[in-house]
Amino acid sequence: MKLTLKEIAVITGTELAGDENFVIEQICDLTSPQPNGICYLVSLEKVAVPPGFTTGAIILPLEAKGKELPIKTNVLYAQKPEWAFNLLVQYWDKQNLKYTPGIHPTAVISPSAKLGANVSVGAYSVIEDDVTIGDNTVIFPQVYIGKRTQIGADCILYPQVVVREECVLKNHVILQPGVKIGNDGFGFMFHEGKHHKIPQIGNVIIEDDVEIQANSCVDRAKLAHTVVGANTKVDNLVQIAHNVKVGQGSILCSQVGIAGTTTIGNGVIAAGQVGIVGHLKIGDGVILGAQSGVTNDIPAGQSYFGSPARPMKETLKIMAIESKLPELYKELKVIKKAVEK
Repeated sequence: MKLTLKEIAVITGTELAGDENFVIEQICDLTSPQPNGICYLVSLEKVAVPPGFTTGAIILPLEAKGKELPIKTNVLYAQKPEWAFNLLVQYWDKQNLKYTPGIHPTAVISPSAKLGANVSVGAYSVIEDDVTIGDNTVIFPQVYIGKRTQIGADCILYPQVVVREECVLKNHVILQPGVKIGNDGFGFMFHEGKHHKIPQIGNVIIEDDVEIQANSCVDRAKLAHTVVGANTKVDNLVQIAHNVKVGQGSILCSQVGIAGTTTIGNGVIAAGQVGIVGHLKIGDGVILGAQSGVTNDIPAGQSYFGSPARPMKETLKIMAIESKLPELYKELKVIKKAVEK
């Protein structure tokens, strides 16, 4: 791609100081600047520009206007340089088509499936009976979509995604490679010496603007719905069990595991390897530190950490005390010897 700085200023909403006809051909970062590239700097004070730094253009904060700059180049001024740069990257990425438009001849699509306008389906994908797919959705190769599933507009399903029967994906949903939606919930009843399967006849509802990253699983509900709320983002290798409800705008980092029938509020952040037992309620805005083991309900707005998870400050105090135990043990041994003498 090639964009003039005038075009970039419009895309990013920035104020240009420089040659509006200068052509940018690369997006780069501060560690690998290019003469025809563009990068950004959040603060002139926080980041030192290396000697010999050269780039075609740079996005700087508004407060840099009128100051002597450490480099001589074209400048675009932004209230939030990182956000302006992200807008440019989004635009650049959308122009870099990652799929082949249209329906591949090897795709297997049921005659009863209903596909909207401009839907693309890649090689060896399977779309079963009575599926509906909204406009502009992209199905990459080797995707399976089960019967009576509903998929909204502007969704992207990458290779090896499985969406089983009767699940619902709303609009602007992104499923990265290997995501599995609608697996059976892990439900068994022990009876007369054996584990008997409990049929999982509910479904999964993925709301608008959700992204689920590679190899994560969202299990179908036993009877009703497992729900992932709008604008929630789910990292790689996350397990969301049957009947779980995840609120809007939450972040679930890699290797989080949520057991069945737990409710996660809006704006919750669960860092890596957090484990949450079943039938709990995690309030809005809760932050769970990495490797926390959550065994009780947590009220809204709290920060918890540790295993078992406790209020963050309490856990940090315990850790501080624990770090002193070896020295205390040595002192106790000295005192014991002295007493014995």
